[in-house]
Amino acid sequence: MKIIEIDLNYIADEDSVIALGNFDGVHKGHMELINRAVKNAKKLNIKSSLLLFNEHTDNLVKVGKKDIITTNQTKFEIIEGLGVDIIYLINFTREFMAYTPIMFLKDFLADNLKIKGIVVGYDYTYGYKKSGDVDFLNKNKYLFKSVDVIDQISSHGVKISSTLIRSLIEEGKLKEANELLSRPYKLIGEIIHAKGLGKKMGYPTANLKLIDNFVIPRFGVYDTDIIINGERFRASTNIGTNPTVEHDGIKIEAHILDFNRDIYGEIVELELLDFVRPELKFDSIEELFEQIAKDVLVTRNR
Repeated sequence: MKIIEIDLNYIADEDSVIALGNFDGVHKGHMELINRAVKNAKKLNIKSSLLLFNEHTDNLVKVGKKDIITTNQTKFEIIEGLGVDIIYLINFTREFMAYTPIMFLKDFLADNLKIKGIVVGYDYTYGYKKSGDVDFLNKNKYLFKSVDVIDQISSHGVKISSTLIRSLIEEGKLKEANELLSRPYKLIGEIIHAKGLGKKMGYPTANLKLIDNFVIPRFGVYDTDIIINGERFRASTNIGTNPTVEHDGIKIEAHILDFNRDIYGEIVELELLDFVRPELKFDSIEELFEQIAKDVLVTRNR
């Protein structure tokens, strides 16, 4: 798969069928679009492609950086696994935001990127102030060999969306979120030094400093897997402010089962599998670690 960084003046080398969307999280609904683009490209005997933005489009028009479900690198890995040939990676700029719908379809997609087929969701919008929609696309489908609109993708009668997945993660409903993602939700971070209280009490933890502004789940304990240099280990992970001991920000502390290695400085992936219990404040350190022993048993007996 090629990853090509482009701007509005880029001219593509080859024809392709493109899937369009925000692809925030690359969930089941997104996968349906991508799979259809790959299928349609094979029918036309040309490449399949995706348009991705370096950052979420909301980051340009709203205050504050939007929390992410997946990093771009994770998106690349998922998309490559689905058989896409090309990712066009572009910055969402004010110039791009000012494009009219016809400029986006004709000048950018048809002329510059040499797009011959388009796959979008039924509610896809584009162009200045989202003034372009599927109806406008269908009126101008003469620009392309094929235009494919995917109906709403639902799970248990509810539309699958990145907004829904965000809410499920924030509520600690990881099993439900993971079902919609078709994979475990994961946090990626660097292992850093901490106070070492867990080690003193017989439950050493790997403390993560996140590499990006991930969606943070409900504070509490989670059954997790941690991936270190390609190896997978079970871990019982606490996410929260650790109110029994300290109050200085959010901590992500993973007790890795049957593990005794120095991994400080390593970048690891923490897959959140299920919610175990909410964050609690205990009357003593001893009570805290009695509960930790019970939490670890949940992961060990998985």
